[in-house]
Amino acid sequence: MLINFVSNLPPDLRSGGFSAMNAAAFRAVGKGFATHYAGPVDLSPRLGQKLVSKARRMAGLAGDYFFYSERQLAAFAADVAARCDPAAGLDFFHGFTPWIAARPARPYVAWSDCTFRDYVRHYNRPSEFRAADLARIEQHEAEWLRAARAVGFTSRWAADHAIRDYALDPARVHVVGIFGEAEMPAADAYAASRRFAFVSTDFAAKGGPEVVAAFRALRARHAGASLVIVGDSPAAMVPEPGIVMAGYLRKEDPTENARLRAILATSRAVVHPTKSDIAPLLLVEAGYFGCPAIATRRFAIGEIVEHEVTGLLIDNADDVSAIAEAMAWMLETDESRYLAMRRASWTRAREDFSKARFEDRLVAMIQSALPAMP
Repeated sequence: MLINFVSNLPPDLRSGGFSAMNAAAFRAVGKGFATHYAGPVDLSPRLGQKLVSKARRMAGLAGDYFFYSERQLAAFAADVAARCDPAAGLDFFHGFTPWIAARPARPYVAWSDCTFRDYVRHYNRPSEFRAADLARIEQHEAEWLRAARAVGFTSRWAADHAIRDYALDPARVHVVGIFGEAEMPAADAYAASRRFAFVSTDFAAKGGPEVVAAFRALRARHAGASLVIVGDSPAAMVPEPGIVMAGYLRKEDPTENARLRAILATSRAVVHPTKSDIAPLLLVEAGYFGCPAIATRRFAIGEIVEHEVTGLLIDNADDVSAIAEAMAWMLETDESRYLAMRRASWTRAREDFSKARFEDRLVAMIQSALPAMP
């Protein structure tokens, strides 16, 4: 059977979390089925609609969510229809909301991190948009997902929200999990380092200011501690004792990738008090190297990091003192207990968050839709 794989991303792009998952999903589907890549679909917004919405918000009025206007969604659906092979027996959609105006002639399945409802509430400010417009999109998405033969999510957290908020049939909802876009090392290279790592593409949203403030407090107790900041950092931030700004380290560049791997392999812990992640791939990749995590007890993070087993979870991403105490715990706890945490991180990442496990679960989701097909 031929499957149309619908996506807005190039099939071989792996530079970000969502793109890496897209490439892995395409590869997984291709292992079991003949696959036609119906993409990348152009999701560029219409400038006029964007300007009108922005003008309303600047005037203090709630704007429409222009990116998913009826006109925009119709354009996406037309592009999907033009790219799909009519001989296919099933359509596979990477993502949800851009495709909710699509009405495939074939059965379809879809998967994503979360619903539009959760996305807006965790990545945007709902008060900036008209409630009726948000409800319009949520209603369309709920109807579209209820018509799917199977719906996949990367976390149980997101799956449970969708079942509750969109009245989805639990029997059709699957948790396919996530994986890290990093090769697993053969052995733990940690050697008693007192360095912490902060890795992000958005310094403020991932808790960078709080991590730096916590590290400064930590240095008062542990003068030998250090912090490496990978990725985004404020332009106004100046070098200070114990802090190294490594800049962006691209996985596509062998030299930069090797440096990133060395940082994850030899750090005492990654510190990720994020305010805007659902299931951060960074935490899985750190686990591949045996590196524990300090993160927030929010979203689906608790499905990746088990408190006091593979890392430490804090309740409030803004609580600098809690972050500092978690970092101090990593340095002050009995060494045997810390090494046990590294072993647990190493093992869990491999057993629960490998690329092979993700691919198996994704294929199982597709196969669950096949028996009901005419």
